Amino acid sequence: MMLFVINQHAGNGKGLRTWQLIESRMQQLEIEYTSCVTATPEEAEMHVSAHLTKYPRSTIVVLGGDGTIHRLLPILAGTQAALGVIPAGSGNDTARGFHIPTEPLQALHTILHGQRNAVDLIEINDKWTLTALATGFDAEVAEAVNQSRYKRWCNQLRIGSAAYLIGAVIAMFTFKPARASITINGTIHHFDNVWLTAIANSSSYGGGIRISPQADPHDGELDICIVHSCTRWTLMKLFPTVFSGKHVNLPYVSMLRGHDVHITSSNDRVAYGDGERIGTTPLQAAIGRHKLLMLQPSSSHHYESKIV
Repeated sequence: MMLFVINQHAGNGKGLRTWQLIESRMQQLEIEYTSCVTATPEEAEMHVSAHLTKYPRSTIVVLGGDGTIHRLLPILAGTQAALGVIPAGSGNDTARGFHIPTEPLQALHTILHGQRNAVDLIEINDKWTLTALATGFDAEVAEAVNQSRYKRWCNQLRIGSAAYLIGAVIAMFTFKPARASITINGTIHHFDNVWLTAIANSSSYGGGIRISPQADPHDGELDICIVHSCTRWTLMKLFPTVFSGKHVNLPYVSMLRGHDVHITSSNDRVAYGDGERIGTTPLQAAIGRHKLLMLQPSSSHHYESKIV
């Protein structure tokens, strides 16, 4: 039995608007399903937990944003239930990073006719993250955006990703870099004047920023991007390149890989995962190999038999 979880606040009401279209198509197709419209993350967690008690191998379809998906990861990780995504949030980086169509009916087609792939998760301080973990400049941007009025205005104009651009421009003038030590697979790397550190499981975060273009949620590795040892003006010139992924070749950008990562900084830094606040430094991150079943287009990697 398929369960649709509709976040009524996602994308300033986009979740509800999208559900009207999806519900009509499901009725036309005469496919059995159940649904719930939720006002809080706790309500979504309650409905999903109850549903999986009855239908442990069912499909949970989220009509919402990355934050809604993030809150359901502890319930879905390591189970035989599959996650389906119909993007209806502000950033929608899960859809970008996992090759899920952003058009609602195409996303539904993926859910109905795609395949159940086992994808990796990031385990960070005993919590799960799907797309990427960020600390430093980018996390400060996420903190500002989530507390802002302009996020709501951008959602009303249906340009949700623009909220992150606005937040980044503001933070460019207020953020202060710090020293950081990053241990990857037991090897310590020291960096001065660190602007941001991102640990990526998929290629996109922050509303379309391609922070680690080569990140693959099926390969058992985390991709780490560190921006350091540059001036504020240099960072401003760098920023436009992150949307294309061209920043990775710059001398003040270090790209590393590993399955176990520990981050400390000279002062406490807020950390965000999937656009949700998950704590502060120090941070301990590790790959959660094939921990989540996700419905993806049939051309994606297939690992259902390896779910752990």
